[in-house]
Amino acid sequence: MVPSQFLRLADALPEVLILISTDAQLLAANRAAGRFLGIAPRQLVGRSLFELVKTPETVVRKHIKLWHRTRTPIPAPLIWKVRRHAEGGWRCHAFLLQPSEGGQPAYIALRCIPGRRSAGEFQALNRELERQRGTLRKLQESREELALAHEKAAVTLHSIGDAVVTTDQDGIIEYMNPIAEGLVGWTTSEARGRPLLEVFNILNEDTREPADDPVARCLREGTIVGLANHTVLIARDGTEYVIEDSAAPIRSAHNRLLGAVLVFRDVTEERLVQRQLRYLAQRDTLTGLYNRHYFEQELGRAVQVARRGTLGYAMFYMDLDQFKLINDTVGHGAGDEMLREVGEFFFRRLRQSDVLARLGGDEFGVLLNGVGADKAMEIADDLQRSMEAFDFTYQGVTYEISTSIGIAMIGAQTVSSAEVLRHADIACYVAKRQGRSCNHLYSESDDVDLTTIGEMKLLADIKTALAQDRFVLHFQPIQPLAGRGDPLYEVLVRMLDDQDQLVGPGTIIPTAERYGLMTQIDKWVVERALGLLAERVHDGRPIRLSVNLSGTSAGAPELLDAIRNGMHRLDVPPGRLIFEVTETAAIAVAHIEKAEAFMRELRAAGCRFALDDFGTGFSSFTYLKYLPVDYIKIDGTFVRDILSDPVDQAMVRSINQIAHSLGKQTIAEFVENEEVRKALVSFGVDYAQGYHIGRPGPELP
Repeated sequence: MVPSQFLRLADALPEVLILISTDAQLLAANRAAGRFLGIAPRQLVGRSLFELVKTPETVVRKHIKLWHRTRTPIPAPLIWKVRRHAEGGWRCHAFLLQPSEGGQPAYIALRCIPGRRSAGEFQALNRELERQRGTLRKLQESREELALAHEKAAVTLHSIGDAVVTTDQDGIIEYMNPIAEGLVGWTTSEARGRPLLEVFNILNEDTREPADDPVARCLREGTIVGLANHTVLIARDGTEYVIEDSAAPIRSAHNRLLGAVLVFRDVTEERLVQRQLRYLAQRDTLTGLYNRHYFEQELGRAVQVARRGTLGYAMFYMDLDQFKLINDTVGHGAGDEMLREVGEFFFRRLRQSDVLARLGGDEFGVLLNGVGADKAMEIADDLQRSMEAFDFTYQGVTYEISTSIGIAMIGAQTVSSAEVLRHADIACYVAKRQGRSCNHLYSESDDVDLTTIGEMKLLADIKTALAQDRFVLHFQPIQPLAGRGDPLYEVLVRMLDDQDQLVGPGTIIPTAERYGLMTQIDKWVVERALGLLAERVHDGRPIRLSVNLSGTSAGAPELLDAIRNGMHRLDVPPGRLIFEVTETAAIAVAHIEKAEAFMRELRAAGCRFALDDFGTGFSSFTYLKYLPVDYIKIDGTFVRDILSDPVDQAMVRSINQIAHSLGKQTIAEFVENEEVRKALVSFGVDYAQGYHIGRPGPELP
């Protein structure tokens, strides 16, 4: 108990009460003491007890020592220097009020009463004082506990990773933690007492209109509320942050509304990655046009509308006539630049309502709405005439460019988007047969014409190669970037034509898929790969092989049986076999459930799976949710330019981080020099594949 606490209790009592120190200095006196001594209580503080009594100093000091040794009230006669004091008529009872422990000062309480009063009265008062002391002690303990809880809460708010702002019931700022201070650009002392929106300046990202005050709504409705999507915070210095937040009411134990707490966080980087992923899901990374996946989605919607008879559409399938020559002779850099410029040329000359996409390689697709056959052919003619004036210049050399256009109409009788694509592709093939810069409108007779062109020859070659075992395997190494392990190679298929020339997969696979031969080819590759694995295990030179599967094969029962039977018959450890499935063309959404079941069964047997070309299509992250893959192969179009393109670098880093967070390993494709390999090591990528690591070859080391 300190003098101020003593006075709060003593001033309410009629008895004379004085608080002294052990050296006889007055520390406090109640109002009754002031009246008794004829001196104002505040003027008594600091005076010596010896000035106020007639009792000899030596006697008083003996009493003080006695009072200091005990907490029990001990009476002692003191003769006060006051006129109305009858000598011996007043006695002072005293006891130690504050023990001097831990360096604390000792206080002695004096109660002066007429001698005629009973000891019982004093004892009753003493009990009341003791009770009051106990109450004060409990209050002090509660105050200390509350202070500790407040300190813990303050430390938590100070160190929490999200920004926190608290307001009173009127939405006036009371507190901000350091994260909030850093984002809004105000300190707590500057912001305290200001309305929230004066400091928390938020706008709609798209309209740039002020956003609603979440705290005001929270206080008004008494519920938790959050910001609308696309909200940005404008900091004091003008910096913009994309944020997510929620505001919750603060209530007392009796449910009285005291204020609100606003919690928000900076999601600028996350939103940027999301936008990049959305962009990449719909866009071709080279030209910036829509990609094949998005085009097929729009084509599917157009077919549905056309089948209802409400609107007609046309599709262009456009193929550049000189692309292969320029790409092969001048180089890939020239080919890429040519595709970019041609894509921009097409975009400028089409209507805003038309959908233009790069379908792959040097092929472009256009979806035109509200046109008939005559109008479609007129638009195709205009495009080709415009291209006659278009010259492509690269490194000082100018090249003439032209395009062949296949046209397919979409109407009430159209069966599917796949049918439209096939018809437009066939029409483009017929147009190319007619010469440069021609267009052709598909008709049913064109299907018969295909028997006279190269695809039927290629189809026959594929069937012959399957029958006569004229496929061969090449192997490309995949190098671990950290640690060591058994060698890993990707298995690549080639075909020998009737001239014993190698035909690559880019030529074989489209025709084989179109005519339902890919599962047979995949089965041939798997059987040869199992034989090589068995041979290497037997020789004590174990390796791992990664085999590509097409979308139609991933789910085919006959291939599943061939894999299981082959592993059992040849005693091949399943963990040495990895199957690659591409995330763009390989797995159609319609087959996702079959593919998932196929993969889970083989994975349960011990095989592993890799998702190839990751990041090139809309479905990348959707596939991660459903397909049980162990490796993610980062598409080479992102890897190749990571040293010069910050977007590509951000994509590779993001894909690698997401893969690792899901417990999957990453393989970077198109690693063509040591600088790229070192960058991938610094990113934490697990494996590298590309010409710098090793070119495909017919022999295993």
